[in-house]
Amino acid sequence: MSLTLFVTIDGFKPSLSAVASGGRAYPLSEAALLLIDQIDYAITLFFGVELLVRFIGEPRKRDFLKNGWNVFDSAIVLISMLPINRSESAFLLRLLRIFRVLRLICVLPKLRFLIDSMLKAIPRIFYVCLLLFIIAYIYGPFGSTVFADTDPARWSGVGTALLPLVQVMTLSSWETVMLPIQQVFPFALLRFAL
Repeated sequence: MSLTLFVTIDGFKPSLSAVASGGRAYPLSEAALLLIDQIDYAITLFFGVELLVRFIGEPRKRDFLKNGWNVFDSAIVLISMLPINRSESAFLLRLLRIFRVLRLICVLPKLRFLIDSMLKAIPRIFYVCLLLFIIAYIYGPFGSTVFADTDPARWSGVGTALLPLVQVMTLSSWETVMLPIQQVFPFALLRFAL
């Protein structure tokens, strides 16, 4: 078996697993559910064989579970081997099986690069959110001072003024925030635009 075929199969397994798990969300006939169960069993068998091959290939067996992906794969295979009926109590176990699709992160280098980049960007995103909060906090007292008499439900205090400010920043029904103010202050549009 060539490496290309193995990588293709390795990427196909979690994709097929995700499709099979997602198929359960729809009302299906008994035959379709049986087919999904058979696909799920085949995928679990393939995952189990792959895990066994990796364990056998590990030079130091006790180091096998030091790799996070081996721990993750072992947990998913063990959960997948548990007998699951179609009752509501099995929902959580089925939900955990969907995490097999995360194996695609290992198989696709560009996806792994994207995930790594997103994880590295989290501190910067935190500072962007902090800056947006500071800007909203600057405008909060202004809005509660100027607009409290016009629309007290939204602007009665700094804390309550933060919600309409977030609405305006995210453009989520911002016109409902602006229209009552604009009737009293015709130039309020400038304040909302800034």
